Amino acid sequence: MAEEGPLSERVAVLVSAVVGFAVAIGVTWYVSGPADTFYEAIFRIGPTVEGGGVGADFVVGNTMPSLKLLIDVIHFVDFAMGFFILLMLFIHWGAFRRLAARMQPPAGEETVATDGGENQ
Repeated sequence: MAEEGPLSERVAVLVSAVVGFAVAIGVTWYVSGPADTFYEAIFRIGPTVEGGGVGADFVVGNTMPSLKLLIDVIHFVDFAMGFFILLMLFIHWGAFRRLAARMQPPAGEETVATDGGENQ
């Protein structure tokens, strides 16, 4: 990997990963520990199965089988598209890394031929 500035790319990625994990662990600890935040307390309306309404859980709000099937299909398609996007991202990332590894700096001052085949 190429050195850029005072830190190498590996060190920068490692520091970023450590900071990211530290923040994630800290937030998880805070929410589950001292803050004592219960997920239902985050909503403005306390969701209840008995009362229904805006904050009602899936049990009361969505009882139509066709609606449930449609929601399940949309969730599956959402997952599949996310997986496909990540797959394409990594395939292109690998292809461009291989292409970049084969690139060489120009050897001379001569320009490349244009589409017409003439050097300028």
